[in-house]
Amino acid sequence: MRSVHIAAVLVAAQVAPVALIGGPAPIHAQQVQRLPLAPIPPRGEPVAPFFEGWYRNDDGSFTFSFGYFNLNTQEVIEIPLGPDNFIEPAEFDGVQPTHFPVRPRRDRGVFSVTVPASYGDGEQRVVWTITSNGVTYPVPARVFAPALQLDYGPRAMGSIPPMVRFDPEGPEGQHVQGVWGEPRTAKVGEPLTLQLWTREVSVRDPGDTVNQQVDVEVTWFKHQGPAAPVEFEPWQITVAGGTGETTTAATFSGPGEYVLRARVDNWDANDSTGGDQCCWSNAYVRVSVTP
Repeated sequence: MRSVHIAAVLVAAQVAPVALIGGPAPIHAQQVQRLPLAPIPPRGEPVAPFFEGWYRNDDGSFTFSFGYFNLNTQEVIEIPLGPDNFIEPAEFDGVQPTHFPVRPRRDRGVFSVTVPASYGDGEQRVVWTITSNGVTYPVPARVFAPALQLDYGPRAMGSIPPMVRFDPEGPEGQHVQGVWGEPRTAKVGEPLTLQLWTREVSVRDPGDTVNQQVDVEVTWFKHQGPAAPVEFEPWQITVAGGTGETTTAATFSGPGEYVLRARVDNWDANDSTGGDQCCWSNAYVRVSVTP
């Protein structure tokens, strides 16, 4: 039987109680690996999946937002899709990350799952299960508890997630659902140019001098793929004023099928932070890399 770190459960519960509410508990809690206030180990700890909350959509469907917490300070964990990293029901499997860095260790709203209106009964669930370093965590997502309902509306100072697109004439995306670019191809060791267009659409009060000029930050991550590292140059790009074009180069060190994700946020505003589940949009692109 796999063991679950009790201390890790306590950490997860403090950061996001929703991850452990309304669903199956960790597979087994038997062995105390470290005390709750002990220094965080650099390696050997698990990754905890998180249910961030649920959105009600205009068409009657619901969207579940998921994130994760890599409990290590130095160990980057790779968990391929399969028995150690899967979503049930199987129809929703395959959109979750396989790469769990330590920068950041805790990442919110990394991907989403949209379910039909029938999930409004509060009984049907989408469960993401991760096994890493001998520890299994399943996290259930369902429509329950108004306190866990997220919304698409503006925050106190008018912030909403920026718009993002891969082509100036292509479809635009927003929020955790974001937008997907056209699949790309690349070769190992040869930089792949990636462009994004951002648009800040927050409406500010004319008297709000603090937030009148808010920059947008674009940050690139490997979302899925082989254990081989992906280098982004630059890794982060600031768009002055929030609206403009960005360019980065992704260089792959190994062949395979990848998904890259860009987080487009306006966290410079004082009502916008990841901890408040606002305000960023995701942009994803599949890349097939050959030797």
